[in-house]
Amino acid sequence: MSTASAPIPRGAGRLRRVSSPGLALLLLIVLFVAGYWPRYSARERLARKSSAAERRVPEVRVTTAVAVPGGRTLTLPGNLVAFQQALVDARASGYVARWRADIGDRVRTGDVLAELDTPELNQQLEQARATLKQKDAALEQALANRNYARIAAGRQDVLLAQSLISKQDDDQANQQLEVSEANVHAAQADIGAAQANVRRLVQLVGFGRVVAPFAGRITQRNIDVGSLVTAGTAAGATGGQPLFRIEAIDPIRVFIQVPQAFALSVKQGEAARVSLREFPGREFAGRVVRTAGTIDPASRTLNVELDVANPTGELLSGMFAQVAIAVAVSHPVVRVPASAVITDAHGIHVATLDGNGEAHLVPVVLGLDNGREIDLVEGLEGGEQVIVDPGADVTDGMRFEALKGP
Repeated sequence: MSTASAPIPRGAGRLRRVSSPGLALLLLIVLFVAGYWPRYSARERLARKSSAAERRVPEVRVTTAVAVPGGRTLTLPGNLVAFQQALVDARASGYVARWRADIGDRVRTGDVLAELDTPELNQQLEQARATLKQKDAALEQALANRNYARIAAGRQDVLLAQSLISKQDDDQANQQLEVSEANVHAAQADIGAAQANVRRLVQLVGFGRVVAPFAGRITQRNIDVGSLVTAGTAAGATGGQPLFRIEAIDPIRVFIQVPQAFALSVKQGEAARVSLREFPGREFAGRVVRTAGTIDPASRTLNVELDVANPTGELLSGMFAQVAIAVAVSHPVVRVPASAVITDAHGIHVATLDGNGEAHLVPVVLGLDNGREIDLVEGLEGGEQVIVDPGADVTDGMRFEALKGP
């Protein structure tokens, strides 16, 4: 039995040939859309976010400037300095025979600190005294010559009155008397000069005893027995240093630098409290004795001196102290965070925000720096909204969104 095949419709092969390329193209389009569209969407979202960020106003932390009373107790660092201090040098040249004071010793005015052996000065003094004796002898001779000339001139006057001698002989005798008088005056002047030289050398020999110029404490000794010293400086083993250094520390001086804003309120006689870390829990009473009377243009401060009683000598020169003193200004000061102050080539400013969020750079004058906060004596009145930490690029008119913060 034979099987007959089903007839194939006309055009069926052509349909299969046409459908395969179309399916491939459609597949490519689907793949392209599936790969490109997510990236396109991501770029669009990023662009929209960037545009929104650019349109958003920057946020800054602000705080309120606070007006505080001008009167307060100001605590400033101070330096302790000796009330009197001197470098003691030799007024005579010689060798150190002995020294009688060492570092740490307390001495009184006129106490002998060292004794010098001055052989050259001693010889000069002996020579000056011998010269003075010569001048005394010369004066005696001049006086004798004057007396003889006076007698001779008197005789000549008598003889001239009796016409026994000529007028020329009488004039010659009187002239010789005048010369003798001049010789006496010259001899007296020589004696005066010789006596002055003797007194000078006696005083120089006396300078061989080096004495304390005032009562105090010896803080340096730069000599030893046998050291050669010259007038005005110590030489030899001392290397050109002074023989002694002496300090008087009762009372002791304290120097502080008062800021310009409070300078006018510091008056002579005003009380202060001085404290040191070496004496915890103790305060020493001080008093303002004088001020420099001028503001230092470099630091804008007033140099103030206080005196502190120091009878036991426990406060030492060179110590560091804290000085508390009552001060005031004629108007309230405004306190802001120290980070709010902008210092650049244009001066010192603070950035404030108005009600519309616009920044304004306000020139200010600094007062006391308290560390985290700083007082302004000019520029603000209090109550202003101050940008806590402005950047260096903040300018007038920039807009910000305020965030309240410390």
